[in-house]
Amino acid sequence: MSTASGAAQARHQIDVKRATAHTRWMLCLIPWLLLASLLWPLLSHLDHADADRLPPAIGWAIATVTALQGLGATTAVAYSIGRARHSTALIGAMAAVTLLELALLPWAHDVGLLDGTRSLIPASIMVALPLSFALSSAMGRRAYTAVAVGESVLAGGAVLVADRAAAPAVLAFTAATWVVIGSLMRSSMWFLTVLWQLNAAREAQTRLVIAEERLRFARDLHDVIGSDLSVIALKAELAERLAQAPEARSEMAHVQSLTRGLHHEIREVVNGYRSTDLTTELQGAQAVLEAAGVSCRIRREDDVPLPQEAQTALGWAVREGVTNVLRHAQASTCTIRLTGTGDGPTRLDIVNDGTGQQTESEGGNGLAGLVERLAPLGGTVNHGPAAGPTYRLTVHLPRQGNR
Repeated sequence: MSTASGAAQARHQIDVKRATAHTRWMLCLIPWLLLASLLWPLLSHLDHADADRLPPAIGWAIATVTALQGLGATTAVAYSIGRARHSTALIGAMAAVTLLELALLPWAHDVGLLDGTRSLIPASIMVALPLSFALSSAMGRRAYTAVAVGESVLAGGAVLVADRAAAPAVLAFTAATWVVIGSLMRSSMWFLTVLWQLNAAREAQTRLVIAEERLRFARDLHDVIGSDLSVIALKAELAERLAQAPEARSEMAHVQSLTRGLHHEIREVVNGYRSTDLTTELQGAQAVLEAAGVSCRIRREDDVPLPQEAQTALGWAVREGVTNVLRHAQASTCTIRLTGTGDGPTRLDIVNDGTGQQTESEGGNGLAGLVERLAPLGGTVNHGPAAGPTYRLTVHLPRQGNR
């Protein structure tokens, strides 16, 4: 990878981290801002309430419970954005506190803490906010909707006991709170998920490009320099036979030895560059396909480890097949299946539901190069339309080619 592309990749990683951090801080601060804006008018109303019917520390108790609920909401949001598992105990505790707060709404109205619709609506919203933030990313849409409806009905029912006229408004505003918070959280998490998927696809594509460039360089090194060294070795051998002086014959023998040694060393370097881990290739192919909107399923049924030369050939086949799917197929699903037994051959199938002629583009040599790579192992390549609206690329490696 060039210095410029490496710098661009580093800047992209920084941008992803910044976007994630900014979104995390925004979503963690929103519950506190909303709760504070609702709590302040409620606490200021305590000055006008009947002091004889309220405990002296009622204001501190309300503020403490609200702060704990806000802390629970921000913790749940942080779990979601950090892609960690949600704490069931935390969400359960928040749900229990929410139910307790709903049960206390009639009492708060009776003692004068909440007097009428103007106080009951902010109080019901303040009760629903923390749990809606916590559950918006921890539950699926249907479960979240069910809880939202249930909590809104409970809030309306609790207020109905105290003030029948305020119950419809409380029910409506509580339900609206769940809808707004759910939409906000889901849209933000959707944005982050897309950002993370694009970043993962970019990294997978970079790995595949690097691997392809290494293979291209290795093949060029082998084909060009290796061929020239072979010719030099043959010329040196011929000159050794034709030379009359013993010194000339000795020098030409030495040149021949050096050339063959250098040829051997280049072959070792090429083999090192061509080394490919089949598992890594499969994972990279799956990441690239899914980033392009193609559902990919990997099935491995081989019960014996493959030698390096077989892994390299099959890795190249995976890369070539996936490249053709992306370039030439209008596929929505792709299945990569690897089968093999201890005594039988190894088979690789890449099947997609796209249409069209899925071969290399005009002037390309992907499948032809794949045939050349499999030939020394006795492998074969078949491709074409299969049963139904599918296209299949199949690679066979005989057992003796895997040793």
